Amino acid sequence: MSIITLVILVNTNTIQMSPRERIKFEKVLYRPQEGYPDNYTDNELFLKSLSKNKNLHTYSFWDCTYHGQFPLQQLSSTIVFFLLHFMEITVSDSMLYLMALVTVMGYLAIFGYSLHEIRTVVLLGGFLFGLSPIIQTLTKTISDDTIYAMASICLLINFCLHDYSTLNGDYMSKCVSLNAGIFAAVCLASRLDDLNNVLGTIVFAILIYGILPPLRKRTSKHIMPLCTFVFVSVALYLAHLHAPIVIYPILVSVLACLIIVPLLFVQIQKQKDNIFGPWDEAVLKDLGCEATRDITAE
Repeated sequence: MSIITLVILVNTNTIQMSPRERIKFEKVLYRPQEGYPDNYTDNELFLKSLSKNKNLHTYSFWDCTYHGQFPLQQLSSTIVFFLLHFMEITVSDSMLYLMALVTVMGYLAIFGYSLHEIRTVVLLGGFLFGLSPIIQTLTKTISDDTIYAMASICLLINFCLHDYSTLNGDYMSKCVSLNAGIFAAVCLASRLDDLNNVLGTIVFAILIYGILPPLRKRTSKHIMPLCTFVFVSVALYLAHLHAPIVIYPILVSVLACLIIVPLLFVQIQKQKDNIFGPWDEAVLKDLGCEATRDITAE
């Protein structure tokens, strides 16, 4: 075989070889992939990076039961607030001072005992005391049915938009929930004739809707069941005295929040199937923030 014939055969074989046989495909962007289209996917690399339920955190039944106590406490406190209004309890000066003292101590425990916070408490207390006569006669021209309907809607909004998370953060729904609860208290207080009852209603609303939720997040898991038992017991007792028909919704809520919903959640989370792969958007992790969060948690 002559040299010219050998060269022709080599060139012919080179022409017949496809680019994919001459250049191995690599999944990189910094090197040109000649002979491969932009949307080419190698069968050996296809779904190689696929992962399911990455970093999945599963909750046990007791974890779900613990978190279910938050809406149960909120519902119980709302029922207590509403029933106390209809029981027409006369608020004495000592009771008013006690509620105000507990509210102030709770506020300072949350935000600190600085001079700025103490000044804020004094200003808010002065405004509330000065506006009490106006609140007392604010809705005299509005019928009782309208006032009670508005208060019920606001309390429902407060319950639905309340922040039930165990983390401290700024959420829009938390502000709306707090404002709805205070507005419901103003509506109910405007139906009262005694000035102490008006002040007591507003202060009690600030206590259960503004002070207790942040303190609830700082409560230990071991003390939380005792707090839930106290809230539910007081709600059942007041319902037994004034509105026995309310006992049944309270018991249904207890079963739903502590048994039924946790069991359903534990069963449903087994069907969770999240797919992660190279097609997902890149997520930048702030290692400094994560380290700080871990140190704070410890």
